[in-house]
Order: sequence, then C-alpha cells, then structure tokens
Amino acid sequence: MDLLCAPQYIDQIKEDTRFEKLCSDSVFASNVAYVNSNCNASKLCNLYTELNGDKNDVSQCLSVIQHLDSLAHNIEWANSILSVQPQLSYVLQQLVDNGYSEYWDNTIYPRLKSHIDNYDLNLDLLNAANNSLNDFFLPDSLPDIQSKIFILDIKNAFNLSDESFCCTPLILDHEIEKQLRLSFMNIYIHENLHNLYLSPELMAKLRELDNDAFYRDKEDIAQRHGEGRNEAFIVAAEVYISNKLGLRDNQSVYDEFSQYVDGSLVLAPIIYVYLSDRNHNESYNDFLLRLFDKGILKTGIIEANYNNAMNTILSQSNK
Repeated sequence: MDLLCAPQYIDQIKEDTRFEKLCSDSVFASNVAYVNSNCNASKLCNLYTELNGDKNDVSQCLSVIQHLDSLAHNIEWANSILSVQPQLSYVLQQLVDNGYSEYWDNTIYPRLKSHIDNYDLNLDLLNAANNSLNDFFLPDSLPDIQSKIFILDIKNAFNLSDESFCCTPLILDHEIEKQLRLSFMNIYIHENLHNLYLSPELMAKLRELDNDAFYRDKEDIAQRHGEGRNEAFIVAAEVYISNKLGLRDNQSVYDEFSQYVDGSLVLAPIIYVYLSDRNHNESYNDFLLRLFDKGILKTGIIEANYNNAMNTILSQSNK
C-alpha cells in the first residue's frame, strides 16, 4: 500500500538517487500533480481494499490499477480516481520500473521496522485493553480476527473500508504520543470497536437526526473530514474504555470531544455520559437504541444535551 501512497508523498521519494532522474522529468511530474489534484492516498488505499487487492503484492497492485475502468466502474465514489486512471497507472509503473520495490525493501521497510521494534508496547496494558474490549462487546463476542493496523510511510492516518487502519510511524513514539495526547493503544481500541454490530434500525434512527439543525451543521463538518455518521458511536466507546483503563484522564476526555474532527461528533459526549447506565448484558447497539427511544438522542434537543454533557465532563476534569 505504500506504493499507492507514493504519489502523495513524492517529495520524500525524490530525495532518493534512484528517482532523481524520474522526478525531474516534466511528463512524470505533471502526471503526479494531476493524480494528486484528483485523489489522495487514503482514497486510493480504500478503493484497492474494496477491490480485495493484496496489500503486499506490487504486481497485483499494478494490475488492479491498470484495470480500474472495468473493476471499479460501478463504485460511484471512485469516479475521481477513475478519471485519472491512465495517469495513476503510468506513475506507479514508472516508480516500479525505477526500483520502487528495492527502495521499499532497503529504505522504507527498515525505517518502519525500526519504529515498530523500538516501540515499547506494554503487554499488561494490551491484555487489559483486550479484556475491556471483550467486556464491552458483551453479550456479543469480539471477532476472532481483530482489526489490522498497517504502519505505512505516511504522515497521517486513515481507516480502510475493511475496518483496518493505516497509520503513520510517528504514533510509535512516546514523546509524540504525549504531544498529541493520543496513544497507539487509543487507536488500537478505536479500530477494534469498529467491529461492533450496529443494526439497520439504529442507523435509520441516526439518519432521522439530520432534521436537527445543530446536529446537521456539525455532521457536515465531520463529513468534510471523511468522518461522521456512526463514528460518534465509536469515539464515545473508545473514550469510555480508555478512561477506565487510565489511558485518558478527564481533561483528555473533554479535549477529545471538543477537538477531534473539530468537535463535530456531538453525539459522542452525550453517549459517553450515559454509558455508565448501560445495563448488564445489554449490547451496545441496544443501549444506543434505548438512548433514542428515551428521547436522549432526539431531534430538537441535541444541542442542549450536548452542552449538558460537555459541562458534566468539564466539571469532572476540574476536580
């Protein structure tokens, strides 16, 4: 998947002597610019994932990109990628022809492996997180196949359509974790929570909130960031579990809800403050449905309930 990210991060690649001549070629440079003006790494990786491409096979990656017009013609959100398919295919093929695989083996992989190997993962905390996840999923079970986290040569992070996650190696640095107030374990918990069952009935009730002006305005912001919809359910659950594990203090809880995706996931703090009232053996899906049925998540009162929830969390952080 690093190959699919390469056009967006071409400035990193052109520093390598293998690609100096290629990157100075005006035809190659114009094709890269055209690709980047119409799509980004996250969309490319998501499309490749949706087409069930092997994430570790360069040859298959090239083949899929070469045949996008037939493989992805019915995927509406991929139209912008399809519009640059010839340019994208050309760019990726040129990178491979000029030694990208060798570059990845000798330059990218050692760097990523170093980040991974040098990250001191607290195994006791990992076990505690897994136990907390198992408990949170009750009465359902946490899937045997947990969400995968791919460390790529990128500077950001994004979800894939198969609920796996692509992440910058920068998160595997305890000092940067402190600066971001976000740990690898937060991400690990968050991504596994995407495996929670959310029923069609619940999603239908969520769509009804589009009639709430405050919610709709915030949801528009979230969707511009590529988030929104059920993301608030996941964020509320992650923050709740992380707080219980000591991965987030009360100030971090408040900051997450006020800052993540520009504070647009306004359902998350409302859900969070009610999570302690979740019944024994009540699934998360049923708990959320109960919040809708009780009128806690209801058109017309989202702003008031959001403000009340944030004030409650703020008062806890000030103690």
